[in-house]
Amino acid sequence: MAISFTSSLLPVLAQVAGAILGLLSLALVPPAHGTILIVSIAGDRVAEIANAALPTGARIAGRGPGDHSLIVIGDRDRLIGLSRRGLIPLAAPDILCGA
Repeated sequence: MAISFTSSLLPVLAQVAGAILGLLSLALVPPAHGTILIVSIAGDRVAEIANAALPTGARIAGRGPGDHSLIVIGDRDRLIGLSRRGLIPLAAPDILCGA
């Protein structure tokens, strides 16, 4: 009766993958207040994202790393409502958005 090495390793690999995904998702949670990257999954351009973000009290900090993103300084609780429009507020990591 031989137990396959890969069948006993599969649950461990699944746990490691879950932990990595969990840590990555935590890294993308925007701060309560501060620099936030807004990414459009609806294809909105920077000007359209700005027009949606400014009424929430956010201040524009610069362009995001793509054509459909914008960096703002604002409150997560006020910006989270933009997700209904296909605008997703995320953490603005230096590696993507510059220092």
